[in-house]
Amino acid sequence: MKRLALVAFAGLLISAAHALASPTPPQGKDDDKEGTVAGTPVQRSQGGWIGIELKGNNWVLTFYNEKKKPIPADVSSAVFWWPVHYQPNAERTELLPSDNAAVFSSPYSVRAPHTFILHVVLLKEEKTDYTESYVINYSG
Repeated sequence: MKRLALVAFAGLLISAAHALASPTPPQGKDDDKEGTVAGTPVQRSQGGWIGIELKGNNWVLTFYNEKKKPIPADVSSAVFWWPVHYQPNAERTELLPSDNAAVFSSPYSVRAPHTFILHVVLLKEEKTDYTESYVINYSG
């Protein structure tokens, strides 16, 4: 029994010495960490990311920088359209900025099932000829 206690105590000392010897990560370097994209991540062609998700059956679009940290949107609106099985025409909605400058949303309620090919078009009000578009297989 004494040997078991001695071996356990020696193990504690070794693990404590190992913890003290290993370098500690520098504090205040949270900007170097890569964040996460909410929803379905889409890498933008000009740099950065967008996150597409359905919250309560409503579209939410969030903008991120290269390190996946939320940033204010550099576009004025977004248009989503997707084919549906219950009618011949595709569903469409426009997403506009919300209270948070990094988030666009739409009040349009999306009917289930939420598995389809989603077409995303980003627009800039000041540049009428500017469009940025993506096609993704959405499953939410």
